[in-house]
This record gives sequence, C-alpha cells and structure tokens, in this order.
Amino acid sequence: MVRVALGTAMAAVLVSPLLGQGPEFEVASIKRNTSDRPTAGPPSTPASGQLVLNWMPAKFLVTRAYPELTTPLVVEGAPGWADSEHWDVVVKFRSGASADEQAQMWKTLLTDRMKLAAHYETRSRQAYNLVVARPDGRLGPQLKPSTLDCPEPDPTKPRPRPSPELLNAMAPGATITPAAEQSMMSQCGFSLTSGSTTYAGAIPIQAVVQALMLRARLDRPIIDKTGLQGLYSVKLTFYNSPNPPGPDDPPSVFTALQEQLGLKLEPVTVDGRVLVIDHLERPTEN
Repeated sequence: MVRVALGTAMAAVLVSPLLGQGPEFEVASIKRNTSDRPTAGPPSTPASGQLVLNWMPAKFLVTRAYPELTTPLVVEGAPGWADSEHWDVVVKFRSGASADEQAQMWKTLLTDRMKLAAHYETRSRQAYNLVVARPDGRLGPQLKPSTLDCPEPDPTKPRPRPSPELLNAMAPGATITPAAEQSMMSQCGFSLTSGSTTYAGAIPIQAVVQALMLRARLDRPIIDKTGLQGLYSVKLTFYNSPNPPGPDDPPSVFTALQEQLGLKLEPVTVDGRVLVIDHLERPTEN
C-alpha cells in the first residue's frame, strides 16, 4: 500500500513502495500549495530519477498517468477542486525508467491515493485555434524572436534554480523592478509568472500554449496553428482571477493576446480523444 501523508498543514510526505502493482515510485511527496501563484521549489534532477512539480492542479497530475493523450489534450469529468486547488509533488523513480514505466508509476500512485478511475472516449468538442491575428503576419510588441544564445537542454543536468532576485520578484505582492524584469526575460527554456504577467526570454510557441492552458482558466483546449517556429521572447499580462474584473485590472486573455502578442484565439470544433474521469478524490492522510 502506498503511504502518502497529505496534510492541510502542508507537511512533507513519503510514499512507501507499492507491492505487486507493477512499476512504482521509490519515494513520493504530495502537499497542498495554497499560494495564489506558482512558487519556486527544488530543481528536478532527471539523471537521478527525481521529478519536481510545483503549484500543479490535480487534473494536470492525471495527465502524467496518460501521456498517450493526443493534442489538444482534454480531460473531462474532473471535480471542480481538481482545477482550482494546487499541489507540490516530488517523486523519485529508478534512474533510466522509460516513459511508459513512469506513466504506470503515476497510474499506480493516483489510483491508490486519489482513487482515480478513468476511461477514453472519442468526442467532438469545442477548442480554440491559436493563430496570428494580422493578415500580414506581423506580431505584437511583446512577442519577438529571441536574441538569447540558449544551449540545447541537457536532460542529465538539473534545471537551474532561480536567482534570489527572481525569487523575490515572484513573491506575492512583489514590485517588479526593471532589473528584475530584465532578469526574468533573460531565462532560456521556461517562463516565469509574477502577478498577472508571464515573462520568458526564449521559449517555443507551444510553451506559450501550455502557459495559457495553465493560467487562463479557459473552458476548452488550445491548438497551435500559428506556424511560428523557433524561440521567442514573451511578456503577456492578462486578468486571470475567477472574480469579476475591476476597471483597473489587466485585460482579458483574448484582448491581451491580440494587443500584446499579435495572436488570437478562434473557436473551432474538433474530434479527438478525451480522457473521462469517472472518479477522483483528494489524497487523504493515512
């Protein structure tokens, strides 16, 4: 039996190995993150088999167990808390474990501790195509080809930890100084969010789609139809609170995409594979 301790006090959790259920994590930690924005955690170390996920909705954790989902990724039937509540998760698996083995570890963990039951269906569903807004293809002022010299990612090396300056900039209520913004825009390969703004120095457009799926609270998936290749510098500010916006709040994600990035979301209907969640529970303390 997996031993996951999940406390509302956010205590660290250890998971003992599963017996007789196929591949399993050697160790795992799950704890509730009640922050109102992503927070920095320890780095992942793929070479040692450690994966760190911070401020993740439970619905995102479910997708780790079903990597064969096609794009656009859709999960239906999840309880409301699986979108609104966030979790910090650290898992350790055997170094060199295949992607299929890791997916089975997630299935074993989530089935045991969150009572996950799910099945696939093919359905017609609503989605958004992300396209370039202008007929001439010109992009917005906050989406530019990156000028950073970024090395190829090395999966055997841990992701670098944010600097103290970046950690301070990402803290709740922090004021973003020009120096902090420049530092966030100098990052290769990933984005950083502070308040209503996401910054990235060099990411592909697909990473922009992933950030939107995580932050924008949209009711349908996004399909990249921009045709944009390479890495881009991005600064995107939009209102992402569930509460009604006020007159001084940032624009909606639809307005922000068009004005700031020169992109837009077009509603479409697509056929695709859907993962339907039949049952999911919050992890409980043993």
